[in-house]
Amino acid sequence: MSCRRKCAFLWISCWTGSVRRLSGNRADKPRNSVFLAKQAARLNDGTRRRTRMDQKSTLSIAALMVTAFAIGIDFTGAMLLVPAIELSFDSDITSTQWVLNIYALFFAMTMVTGGRLGDMYGHRPVLMMGLVVFLLASILCLVAPDLTVLIGARALQGIGAGLIWPCMLAFGATRIAAEEEQGLVMGLILGGVTIGNVIGPLISGIAISFGDWRYFFVANVVLAIVSTIAIRATMPKEDTHKPEEHLDLLGVAVMAIAVLLMLYSLDVGADLGWTSAPIMVMIGVSFALVLLFPVIENHVKEPLIIPQMMRNREFMITLSLNALQVPAIFIGFLYFPQFMQKTLGWSSLQSALGLLPLTALLCVGSVLSGRFYNDFGPKRLLLAGFAFCAAGAVTIALLPNALGYFQILPGMILIGIGATLSIGPAGTAAMCAVKPERAGLVGGLSFMVHLVYGAIGVALATALMYTASLARLAHDLAVDNIDMSDADQRVINGGALATEQAKAVVSHFDATQVAQIKEALGTAFSSGMDMAFAFACLSALVGLLLSALLDEKKLQSSNT
Repeated sequence: MSCRRKCAFLWISCWTGSVRRLSGNRADKPRNSVFLAKQAARLNDGTRRRTRMDQKSTLSIAALMVTAFAIGIDFTGAMLLVPAIELSFDSDITSTQWVLNIYALFFAMTMVTGGRLGDMYGHRPVLMMGLVVFLLASILCLVAPDLTVLIGARALQGIGAGLIWPCMLAFGATRIAAEEEQGLVMGLILGGVTIGNVIGPLISGIAISFGDWRYFFVANVVLAIVSTIAIRATMPKEDTHKPEEHLDLLGVAVMAIAVLLMLYSLDVGADLGWTSAPIMVMIGVSFALVLLFPVIENHVKEPLIIPQMMRNREFMITLSLNALQVPAIFIGFLYFPQFMQKTLGWSSLQSALGLLPLTALLCVGSVLSGRFYNDFGPKRLLLAGFAFCAAGAVTIALLPNALGYFQILPGMILIGIGATLSIGPAGTAAMCAVKPERAGLVGGLSFMVHLVYGAIGVALATALMYTASLARLAHDLAVDNIDMSDADQRVINGGALATEQAKAVVSHFDATQVAQIKEALGTAFSSGMDMAFAFACLSALVGLLLSALLDEKKLQSSNT
């Protein structure tokens, strides 16, 4: 039975069962006033109990939605802070990208462990612990004296979010509402995240317009405090734990080290040289650890990914499809605001508003993707979604810079539509590829792969962007007969001459030359962004190929 038919069958069974319980067997009912009076009293008593339950559940759901909103704004909002952080700490894009990547990596690597800890010791205490970590990390982000401390604080935020997310979903799915209301509760929680994703960039724009990117983390602190108080006051304590379960800490550590080495090599590769010994060693060790991971999973008691699942072709395809569309979205969130600020000269708030076509489409898509899945099936949706993502990336790379905002707007819309058609269906298809009792595990793995590949994609795209923009900058300066050393070109590359180091570099040029340098920087940034989206297009094309290889019949009949 297909996933769609299973869902329909379960829904019809629940509905008809409820009708039978309410109506009963009319042939067996005594037709007298005493019976009717008893039935009426029983129904009224049940209604009163249900009303009390609904009032209590509403507060719990509201608390989870606030928590989900805090997670949502933190992810997308931080992406808009990158130019302001560069200026504040006098750094470049290859360094500030760690503010984003370290959060995504630690969030992803903690998430599965956080879910297991919740099963072992109770979701409420682990959720509370995650909120405390998130709160303390947000305060540290607020007062960070340098970029290194900020990156460390973002790693702690990722750990806190990784503890919060699975336990929050577990509460929503099992502890708050009756079984027939769980879909509504989960939809409200995910709605809180989605609203946060949309509002996050606006909060960032407002914070920067008030003069300091740090104000964004004030929202994190306030929401974390409100969530902690609300969760403590409304969440029921659990009486069933599974302390006998085990954590696959070795598997998590191996994957985390592999990804960290890859991210760091992509960060410093342009400076040290891509063929230099340190870079080659780090990349080699990273690949070796990735190859070692399946061996480890075959020998641990409770592996992160069950070996039988690795041998399930449809599952591995759908798990990959959860990742391959992510670079287009993450790169868009990172580079669209920078393009608007560094090339078009927009303010942070204007950039946040300019990003609305993408965020609005993602918001609407989270609501509609489930209906699309039932109507069209996963394969057609995935094919269309990856085709739209690839087309969007191509338009950004090919449209001329002279179009200004309209260079990126068509691509923004196409990527938003493509994400709508592919993100939700890819996750659902992955869960359809395994037994129902493994759906929770697969949900966590899908999101983990989503975030990890997103971080790697941003790092790789940034390395490509930096290298391409540096080459274009050198070319344009040479055409303008501006003599600038390679070291100075590296200092100003990817920026807008706003940092102290950049100002020092251009201080000995006259006004005409400075204007030429600014124009060359804008053109170089656009060229680098084009190269970043070329990688996003390649990733989407691989997703398109894998979508074509997906066998829906095997997907629907899997027993792994």
